[in-house]
This record gives sequence, structure tokens and C-alpha cells, in this order.
Amino acid sequence: MTAPAAPRYGEIYDRGYQHYTGPRLGRRHAIWALARYSMARALGIKKPWTAKVIPILLYVAVLIPVVVGIGIRAFLSALLPGVNPLDYPEFFGGVFLIEGIFVATIAPEMLCPDRQERVLPLYFSRAITRPDYVLAKLLAAGILTLSVSLVPATILWIGRQLLEPSPLTAMRDHLDDLGRIAVAGVLIAFYLGAVGIVVSSFTGRKSIAVGVIILGFLLTEAISGALTFAFEENERARQWLGFLSPTRTTAALVGTLWKQPAGGIDAPLPAIVGVMLGVIVVCVGVIYWRYVPDA
Repeated sequence: MTAPAAPRYGEIYDRGYQHYTGPRLGRRHAIWALARYSMARALGIKKPWTAKVIPILLYVAVLIPVVVGIGIRAFLSALLPGVNPLDYPEFFGGVFLIEGIFVATIAPEMLCPDRQERVLPLYFSRAITRPDYVLAKLLAAGILTLSVSLVPATILWIGRQLLEPSPLTAMRDHLDDLGRIAVAGVLIAFYLGAVGIVVSSFTGRKSIAVGVIILGFLLTEAISGALTFAFEENERARQWLGFLSPTRTTAALVGTLWKQPAGGIDAPLPAIVGVMLGVIVVCVGVIYWRYVPDA
């Protein structure tokens, strides 16, 4: 004989769920919250210490030239006044490789896990929309890259002015340098950040995205160099082909701002800025197309 089936049993619990009665902060707050979360994730905050090693090393690597430059300037100020061992174009040229590695590190961490873990429908079921998501990721990548391109250069500017006999007068007299630093830092940050984000939007594997970003920078350098050599006799074509190289483009921007032509691109500042803004706009358009397919 079989035992009788156990009767069905159930209980109802009153958990006291209530409607939210607090302030509704809206989409702007949702965008900023997602940007903050993306930045924290990219830097390894609230993750094991191993996730923080690479960002910390990159920040240290970009700050060392600034600290060393200010230290040497302070040591030589009494012996050789007016000597600057680290100039602004040299700084931006020296840290460009670090910025590229930084972007290749943070951009995949911001986008790839969302696709791999399939949480995008969860994001879009809330107050945030697809364009908001794209804006938040671009904002996060730009702000983090600014911390590598703009913040150290600003520290270098402040340190140089504080070593002058009259710091306040020196700051007033060199405000134009601070403006150039702002233009160069912002443009380079969003230029590199947009490229990193657009590459990361095509895959859910972080390792693949990192490899493609680094390989893409290397390939563009090689292609630009080869085409420039092939069109060596055509000066106009050689100038525009130089813009295929991110290194030469940023070097031309910084050199033109400080009237020290570099990168082999002898173009006016509006043309260089226009090319970099054009790259940013194209990258934003591709990302928008990827995440807003009905647009």
C-alpha cells in the first residue's frame, strides 16, 4: 500500500510592502548614478584588490613625471631660474601611451559585463532609456580619462606657478597655459574614451575588447605611417593621412596649442580640433546605433 499524499500546505506572510513616498529624482539622477557605478566598477572599487592594481599603477605612472618635473624645477630654481625640465607638450606626449592603456582597461569594464551578464533589459525596464545608457557610459569614460589627461597637467601647472617668486602674479600671467591644458585634456580624454567605448560595444568579452583596442591603436599607427610614406611627394595628402594616427593627431593638437608643431601634421588648430570632434561624433553615432536600433 502506498502512503497517502501529504496535503498541500501554504502560508501567507504580510511583509508590509508600501509604495515609495520619497522624492523622485528623475532621469538625470539615474544617468549620473549609472555613470558613477561605471566609474567605480572600472576602477575596481568594492571589488577584490587585484582589480585595483592596474588602475593604481597607471595613475602612479602618470603622476611620476609630474612629481619628478616639479621636484627638479624646485631644485634648480635657485641655480637656473626659468628652466623647466618638463614642459606641457612633453607631458602630454609622454603620457599618451599610458592614457591609451588606461582607456583599454576601463572601457571594456564599463560595457562588456552588461552584455555578458545580460542585464541590459533590466536597465531599460527602469527609468533609464537607451540614449541615457549611452550618455552615462560616455560620460563615465570621459571623466575617468580626464583624471589621467587633465588632472596631472593641472597639478603640473599649479606646481610650476607656486615655485615662482610671486605665485599669484605667475598664475595670472599664465592663465593662457591653463586654458590650453583644459582644451588639450578634454579633447584627448573624450577622443580616446569614445574610441574605447565604441570598440567595447561590439563584444561581451573584456579580453577581446582590450586586445582589439590596443591592436587598433597599433594598426592605425602602422597604416598611417605606411600611407604617409607612400604619398610622401603629395604634401596635402600626407597631412590628412597623418590624422589616421591617434598619436600624431594628439601631438599635433598639443604642439599647435603651444606653437611647437609636432607629429608631422602642419595643420591649423581648427582643422585638428574639427578632426578630433568628428571622430568623437562618429563614435557616438555608432554607439547610439548599437544600443538604439530603432533610431
